[in-house]
Amino acid sequence: MKPLSGITVLELGMVMQVPLAGQMLGDYGADVIKIERPPRGDIMRDLDEVGTAREDMSCYYAAVGCNKRTLCLDLKQEEGREVLGKLIDEADVLIHNFRPGAMERLGFGYEEVSRRNPRLVYAVGYAFGASGPLSGMPGQDMLAQSLSGFAMNGVESGGRPRLTATPTVDYATAASLSQGVLAALLGRERTGKGDLVTTSLFDVAIAMQLLETSSRTLYDYRTDWVQYAMIFKTRDGWITVLTLFRDNPLQLMCKAFNEDDMSADPLLATATLQRKHASKVQEKFGPVMERYTTDECVKRLSKTDILCAPVMDLDDTLKHPQTLQNDILREVEIPGHGTVQLVGNPVKLAGQGKDKPRPPSALGEFSREILSDFDYSESEIRDFQERGVIT
Repeated sequence: MKPLSGITVLELGMVMQVPLAGQMLGDYGADVIKIERPPRGDIMRDLDEVGTAREDMSCYYAAVGCNKRTLCLDLKQEEGREVLGKLIDEADVLIHNFRPGAMERLGFGYEEVSRRNPRLVYAVGYAFGASGPLSGMPGQDMLAQSLSGFAMNGVESGGRPRLTATPTVDYATAASLSQGVLAALLGRERTGKGDLVTTSLFDVAIAMQLLETSSRTLYDYRTDWVQYAMIFKTRDGWITVLTLFRDNPLQLMCKAFNEDDMSADPLLATATLQRKHASKVQEKFGPVMERYTTDECVKRLSKTDILCAPVMDLDDTLKHPQTLQNDILREVEIPGHGTVQLVGNPVKLAGQGKDKPRPPSALGEFSREILSDFDYSESEIRDFQERGVIT
């Protein structure tokens, strides 16, 4: 039995933050009911332009839509809100990422919901916070990167900001939100009462910079981890070489390739000087690297205890033996595509075992089944369908 078996989660979220948190909870056995609006559903369903053009499933929705049942419910109608209320009365967790005030206007803010179901864990993933000058601003990963200082990390004064193409803040916020839900469920076992769990893209983006923040608040200097990395072209690709944790990394690099010790140059005598004059190191050592393949460079540098790794394209990474050994990819049945590989949960529980995940479902695919589970009669369900309360 999975650890969250018997736990019902209502997910009223869109895009990545809350849907990914819902999928993570579903991975651990929760019955996740994804509630979507008609007629479009989650924005992620048509954010993938390629899938939309083919009138096929969005690859982005597929990535965060596993292990859930979908209910398409019109909350603009009174009957739709009544259905949601009945689900809330029997649920264990509700998660959403609507703007502050949106759920309150529907009658489902934390205060109202906790009165009707005191055991419910109510979790919210905000963009910038529940209150404050940015609270009403629409949020997105790259906006959080911009406002949090994340985009200026490693950028020299006057330099151009850099956005990370991978939505790292969204992912970290989803993981943080699911962590909070799990803590609240554990607390409920002791107190019998649910709790309000909140986080935001903005807070998580700042929290991810905890080392950079401490360097400023304690000693007023800017931590830049990129300064410890050098990327060299090899004969057939690229390699990242780190100067971290070594007193004289250039000397070790020269030893690895049987080259004369370039650190004899007074300007390059120590790790600090080598970082300060990184362009000179690149100029002197770059031609050495280009004579060897990436694999040869990694083997030689590793023998002298220099931290290094090949720079790989994601396509190659997904086929790498370590990826396969770690079993991070899972086989998922996608309608019209057969079995495909999607990224699974990176946290595994040995006692949980491995099973095939529930594939991402069509909009409202389980609407009838879910309402039946919550004791709605066949005639009531048919009436809801006819009047567009459910789809």
